[in-house]
Amino acid sequence: MEYHDNLLRERLLKLIHEEDISQRAFALAINRNPANTYQVLTGKRNFPRGFIEDVHKAFPRVNKDWLYFGEGEIYGGEKEKEYVPTDTKPRLPRTMTDGHLTDYFEGAKRSLCQEKPIVTQFPNYDFSAFLKTDRMAPYYRRGDELFFKKTSIIEWGNCYLLDTAEGPKFKRVYEDKDGIRCVSYNREEYPDFVIPRILINGFYKCVGFLRIL
Repeated sequence: MEYHDNLLRERLLKLIHEEDISQRAFALAINRNPANTYQVLTGKRNFPRGFIEDVHKAFPRVNKDWLYFGEGEIYGGEKEKEYVPTDTKPRLPRTMTDGHLTDYFEGAKRSLCQEKPIVTQFPNYDFSAFLKTDRMAPYYRRGDELFFKKTSIIEWGNCYLLDTAEGPKFKRVYEDKDGIRCVSYNREEYPDFVIPRILINGFYKCVGFLRIL
């Protein structure tokens, strides 16, 4: 099958715009590396084998003739707009198997979250999640619902949810050379460890929590 690479890139960018997702979310939806996908979309890298097929599998509503050849309409008709509530925030799934935190509150995996009414007692937050372990006891307990806001400002010694290559990690954080030292309140059972900065995709500050007594 042959198609003009530049025209295909234009169609993919249009698809991303129509789906109202980020390029990172698009890459994760098609199970591709976000950095490599960015290079493909910007023409710095050739299309790898199976790329367009992966797009079609991830976005089955898209008209195949339009995707491959630019023929017809993108959705074969008018796209049905999904209702996105403005008075709720996502509560992350208790079991997260893949993807990054951003994907769950602003990307392709938001549909896996529960939409919960906004808790107005806390500052503006991005999402909430249940604490599943006692590593942060006694200050935080298993079953607490924690509320997080993405940030680029790190206050050493405070608690953050780290978006890492090995999944989310909720810890007190400290600077440690080229990494981040992660500390549990329950240090007797759960010793400190260091995560290289290169493996951390984002920091999310805990801005509040709810506990059922």
